Amino acid sequence: MGDAKMLKNRVAVTAGLLTLLVGACSACGAESAATHDSADNLPSVSSLEEARQAVSGQLECQDDPPASTAVMGDAGQIPAESVKCTQTVEIFYFDSLDARDEAYALMAGAAQSDGSVYFAEGKNWFVVDFSEVGVGTTAPEPMDLSVLSEPLGTRFTEVK
Repeated sequence: MGDAKMLKNRVAVTAGLLTLLVGACSACGAESAATHDSADNLPSVSSLEEARQAVSGQLECQDDPPASTAVMGDAGQIPAESVKCTQTVEIFYFDSLDARDEAYALMAGAAQSDGSVYFAEGKNWFVVDFSEVGVGTTAPEPMDLSVLSEPLGTRFTEVK
């Protein structure tokens, strides 16, 4: 009888956790939609080069930056162009807002492991600094992406 009661309690706890996870997924979808809708008020660019020039006018990017990152989603590589500014700061340009939102969500998810991920967001582009989340570099080069907010009209966000 004690085993049956313990099993019943375990099932109840599991059901409660599943409800919580389903609710969290619904909230994630709403957050993604809100991010997508609010991106309409942000500045857009016509190319990765335009974004790179705007950012390099505000931040000190390396003359010979490392190779860019391929962002992999559920269906394979997310369609994006990117160029690194430093080992841990990268500029991304997207042809679609859906690709932008998917890449943003994946990169923001890295913050759950070690530290914060910082973004300076435009409508169809963003700059990301993932120096706090241990990407294999020995000496992260953090940058203050908040300095892009006023001159470029971006939205600065920190994901913890």
